[in-house]
Amino acid sequence: MPSILERLLEIFGDKEPVPNKFTIGIGKLVKQAREDSGLSQSRLAGMIYRRRATISDIENGKSEVTVSTLALLAAALDKPITYFLPWFVYANLKSEDLEPAEHEMLIQFRNICSEDLQRLAIHQVKLIAETDIKDFKEELSKVLDEDTPHDN
Repeated sequence: MPSILERLLEIFGDKEPVPNKFTIGIGKLVKQAREDSGLSQSRLAGMIYRRRATISDIENGKSEVTVSTLALLAAALDKPITYFLPWFVYANLKSEDLEPAEHEMLIQFRNICSEDLQRLAIHQVKLIAETDIKDFKEELSKVLDEDTPHDN
């Protein structure tokens, strides 16, 4: 099985003209994330200081996305940059490449049968990822201290 690097070299090795499998894949993911966010191409373009035609070209695979534009799209659409990489980039990701907690998270996520609940799970994980562990421990300590009976 080819590695991720080998797969990308297959796509970019001879500098395929656009649109190509990669730019089309990114475009579909950008469009999906934009639509899920309820944004028009014009609104998204304004948010990231690009032209609406640029967003259209990206969504149609007619443009290679720069890293800076991808970072802006990720921030505006509240997605990790890796969200926008097409599935075939990860096609050969092996279970042993994942940390045990990542593997467990995927198993549990696949057990969620509702798309709405999957989105809720993703939202919860994002909130956890943004949590400052020091602040969390302080708040938890306060809560636990309140629940502990005190001798007077």
